Amino acid sequence: MKDQVEEVKSKIDIVSLINEHVPLQKSGRNFRANCPFHAEKTPSFMVSQELQIFKCFGCGEGGDVFSFLEKYEGMDFPEALKFLADRAGIKLKPLSDRAFSQKDKLYRINDLAAEFYHWVLLNHPEGKDALKYLTSQRALTPETIEEFKLGFAPERPDALSNFLIKKKGFLPKDLEDAGVSVFVKGRLIDRFRGRVIFPIHDHRGNPVALGGRITPNLSKNLAKYINSPETLIYHKSSILYGLESSKRHIKKAALAYIVEGEMDFLSSWQAGVKNIVAIKGSALTAEQVRILSRIAEEVVLALDSDLAGDAAARKGIDVAQTAGLAVKVARLAKYKDPDDFARADPEGFAQALAGAIDVWQFIIDSIFSKYDSKTGGGKAKLSREVMPVLSSISDKIVQAHYLAVVARKLDTEVDVIAKQMESVLEKTSQDRPELVFPKAPEGKTRRDLLEERLLSLVFQLDPKLLNEEKIREKITSPLNQRIVEEFLAFAKKTGGDLSQFAKTLPEELVPGFSELILKDVGKVVDKEMAMVIHEIEVLESKEGLKKQGKLIFRLEEKQAKKKLKEANQKFSQMSEKLANLEEVEITSIIHKKVDDV
Repeated sequence: MKDQVEEVKSKIDIVSLINEHVPLQKSGRNFRANCPFHAEKTPSFMVSQELQIFKCFGCGEGGDVFSFLEKYEGMDFPEALKFLADRAGIKLKPLSDRAFSQKDKLYRINDLAAEFYHWVLLNHPEGKDALKYLTSQRALTPETIEEFKLGFAPERPDALSNFLIKKKGFLPKDLEDAGVSVFVKGRLIDRFRGRVIFPIHDHRGNPVALGGRITPNLSKNLAKYINSPETLIYHKSSILYGLESSKRHIKKAALAYIVEGEMDFLSSWQAGVKNIVAIKGSALTAEQVRILSRIAEEVVLALDSDLAGDAAARKGIDVAQTAGLAVKVARLAKYKDPDDFARADPEGFAQALAGAIDVWQFIIDSIFSKYDSKTGGGKAKLSREVMPVLSSISDKIVQAHYLAVVARKLDTEVDVIAKQMESVLEKTSQDRPELVFPKAPEGKTRRDLLEERLLSLVFQLDPKLLNEEKIREKITSPLNQRIVEEFLAFAKKTGGDLSQFAKTLPEELVPGFSELILKDVGKVVDKEMAMVIHEIEVLESKEGLKKQGKLIFRLEEKQAKKKLKEANQKFSQMSEKLANLEEVEITSIIHKKVDDV
């Protein structure tokens, strides 16, 4: 197992892998980007091609190619290993890891179930009415049905279960774990019966679940839609229907249209809108936002829900905006949903999407369209509905803008609207528990930071500089001294290749060395190195003067005149040295300014 991991790791370049997900820029010996794991404006996410590792100096996330996929894609280690092995063209030996084999099994069951139901829809007499319903009433083409592998589940209770157990050798418990079958009074029956089937994939294209919709001739007080339950591989909050097909279109446009449900998606796709995904319901989840924010800069909601009255939807909008996504809303005119609009007027639907407006403007306009803002009663109703909306906008600048918009619409002062909103916030926050955060550990000293900076510069400019005593003597912390000693011993034997050196380091030194290598040192590292050494020398002089001052104080108390005279002379020499150092610092700054001119 260990050999396989190392073989895969040796064939994958971490810079190429991460660059496919997060655009990287060269920075000295390393590469940098805005961290994909937390919001930031100044890049603190660093990648080392030499060491094949990454680290964010903002949130602390770090690791190798496997760690990146586990964090970024939500894979577990066996999934990441398989993904990278496939990428490198390496055939893995069978693994005994139960979690891996179980996930693989559930993917296989969902895939076979989708194929089975697709075959029934297209080839079996029991699928004839469902196929007619999809092509005639829902106007789906054979190409769309084939592309998204739509199917039909017969009304029989065990058609799929028998196929998977008798023909494919799965156990009843496997089918229950995959969510395609359920035990009822001790008997295993198919979960989906008499329904059109929509295979559901995760954003990596793995078959994770099924969705089922009843056909008109079977609406016998049954739920219109049902889905697979939450399983080891299916988590509804992280699924965006159709993303496996639309991902490249979204990335190209940097824009994603969001609709509710499979039919809205399929009709829109068929109408030519390819950068689109569907969610269940009207509320975006944090996980869905995280996935979309990797490939899009803007999302347009084309939903048939009342966003103004949907608190969960408004929360999802705020989550999306906090993640850096611009959020707009498309007006659906006279149509009840994108499915109807796209089928009846494809060109008008495309124009409606292109003419989307800011989401908060849409919600506020929707509320004001319901009441008369000129009457006292109308204003009271508007206030009750619009204040929770205003209070849910976390961006204070955006919130201030819409406070002014509402004030104009109500012909009221902005201060009055702001006070009313604050009262709403007070009421909703009364029952919230106070959050207590642990005290942060004490920071490093300036000397520690300067030493780390010096070592980062040395390792990234030329590690052979550690042979110079002037540089080595500036390193005083035990951890950094050990790293220097280990490197000099290694370099003496091998020549000093950093990627090989990292593999020989004692485990307790690896994190410290990784940080030194990954720190962003900018372009003019040679000039900065001289400045860092100079800063350390200034610190040393100041520390020396403090010690000398304490010595003089003790000698004065003892009235040791001879020693006191010598100490005062040394203090004067040290003071002169510090003055000279500080003068050099001032001069260097002046020269820098002149050079810049």
